[in-house]
Amino acid sequence: MKINFTKKQYKQLLDLVYLGEWTANSSKDSDERYTEYDALFEYVCSFAKDFGVENLVPFDKGLDAHFPTQEYEQQLQPIIDDNDNEVFWQELSSRLAKRDLVKEGKTYATQDETMLKFFEVQGEYEKEFEDNGLSNLELRKQD
Repeated sequence: MKINFTKKQYKQLLDLVYLGEWTANSSKDSDERYTEYDALFEYVCSFAKDFGVENLVPFDKGLDAHFPTQEYEQQLQPIIDDNDNEVFWQELSSRLAKRDLVKEGKTYATQDETMLKFFEVQGEYEKEFEDNGLSNLELRKQD
């Protein structure tokens, strides 16, 4: 199979592959990395010169691999930052809602009722964080 890309489409593909590989591997130790994603990133980068964007992911002969430049990474960092921020607030609201439902200890008649209660509590946290950020969040030490 052959897939043809315009220069613009290739650059978008490179961006997406970079972002995907970064999402999969940025928090991993070297022995935990998803090497198949590293390999796919390397393969996509191998066409950078053909599309005139080798300046974004130059080839390092000594390491026999392509590496994104700092400038290229900085171009994509706002996307990563926006995602990280959104995930943070969603996860915080979700985990606090789950915690509260467990602490409540109430059993609901159906899965739908349970989910509705979860979404209600999660929505309350989302509203609170939207209005006040972390300013009202406090941690209490248990005695």
